[in-house]
Amino acid sequence: MKYIKTYLLFFILVPSVALAQNEIIDQNIIDQIRKEGLENSKVMDIAFHITDASGPRLTGSPGFMRAANYAKDQLTQWGLTDAMLDRWGDFGKSWELEKSYVAMTAPWYKSLEAYPKAWTGGTNGLHNAEVILITAKDSAGLDAYRGKLAGKILLPDRSDAYKLSFRPDARRYTDQQLDSMANIKLQPADTTAIRKRREQVITQNRDQQSIINILKSMAVSEGALAVFSTNPRNHDGTIFVQQAGPYKITDPANFLDIALQWEDYMTIVRLIKNNIPVKIDLEVQTRFFTTDTAGYNVIAEWKGTDKNLKD
Repeated sequence: MKYIKTYLLFFILVPSVALAQNEIIDQNIIDQIRKEGLENSKVMDIAFHITDASGPRLTGSPGFMRAANYAKDQLTQWGLTDAMLDRWGDFGKSWELEKSYVAMTAPWYKSLEAYPKAWTGGTNGLHNAEVILITAKDSAGLDAYRGKLAGKILLPDRSDAYKLSFRPDARRYTDQQLDSMANIKLQPADTTAIRKRREQVITQNRDQQSIINILKSMAVSEGALAVFSTNPRNHDGTIFVQQAGPYKITDPANFLDIALQWEDYMTIVRLIKNNIPVKIDLEVQTRFFTTDTAGYNVIAEWKGTDKNLKD
């Protein structure tokens, strides 16, 4: 009976001891992970060098090459071998913004939130130009502006509107909201209605882009200075900037297209609609790079012996 009690005690205690040891090991692992993440992490340093220190990283631009070479050198320092910039093919010409000054000088002075779109030409010096509001709704309506664009900055009218939101950018769902989403019963999609809405958006965007393309062609032939553009997303100090056109080696520099913050853009629209002339100081310098048209990826191979780094 004594031995039976001893064995029973053994079988009761051993699993408890093993469980406690596992909990200690698991906690040690958790502590190590937390230490790496909170004290030893290099994520913010890497992000700083790739973004703030390197600048804009348009394909093939000096900023991209700064970031790519940083990544290559950093991989080498970590013990990876054969880190290199690997060519993935011809891309076209690259582009860099060297200077941009945009300010309203009449009816009063205001520095404007603005950024030239990629692959545009410059202004060849500082200009003070009048802004002309383009209210044409179709290509036929642009005929009224022929012969009037020389030396002007063009401002297409906007019919859309920015809808102010009072909701915070970041928010947590409540338990009730999560439960509600979990219990949603999906209904069959109305594919006909979806297709119709998609076709309407595509047609509208195509028509708007067609008018802009014709306007830019007129602007180039008549010697206009630039065109301003915006959309309701460009609010509260954030400007979404895309390319202004093609970037093949054989393509000419695109007409200067400058994205403005929504608030600044609409201020100018309102002034002109109330017959108050607007003048802009504008100087933009851009640079194209055509000597090396290859694109690059950063690659490296692990051949080291540092187990912790490899893991």
